[in-house]
Amino acid sequence: MESLRGMSGNNSGLIAWLSSFIESPQDPASAAQSLHLTIEPTLANEGALWFPDLLAGDPTGVLPICLTASILGNVLMGWKVRPLRQISLLPKTEMYKQISFTGLRAFVIVLTCYIGFASFVQGMPTALMLYWITSTNVATLQTWILDNKVFSPVKFNHFIQKSIAFEKPGDEDPFQLKNLR
Repeated sequence: MESLRGMSGNNSGLIAWLSSFIESPQDPASAAQSLHLTIEPTLANEGALWFPDLLAGDPTGVLPICLTASILGNVLMGWKVRPLRQISLLPKTEMYKQISFTGLRAFVIVLTCYIGFASFVQGMPTALMLYWITSTNVATLQTWILDNKVFSPVKFNHFIQKSIAFEKPGDEDPFQLKNLR
């Protein structure tokens, strides 16, 4: 992802920031240049979908909304948490563990909304957004296939108990209980 960020012309990535601590004191933009991350010219000349320039941000806001929705789908589908009614019935340590998972999931949901908002406001390059959306959707699809098709529990048809009585009209002992005694 950092290489795609560098090819898009964004020099304020994580690697550039970390390398600024290691190398001599220079600004992060020159640190990214020292990593030889050059802008790919085909990203500006050739487009994808309805975007003619993949280095520019999305002015319509469709991609940040798609990114937020795809990450939310991944989080909501992939993180199984118990309902609060079931959590209260658990032992104390397990209850605290499940509450922490629920809180962490809520934090990730809020963080996802922030990622979508920040990507729109900061004008994240379209190439990076398309990559991130595609990657997240493939991960969500992979999770769904693994959960529902590969590791799905075997479901048996429930046995329905039925009672049948054999009665003859006029028979006083239809189950032949006299013979069993």
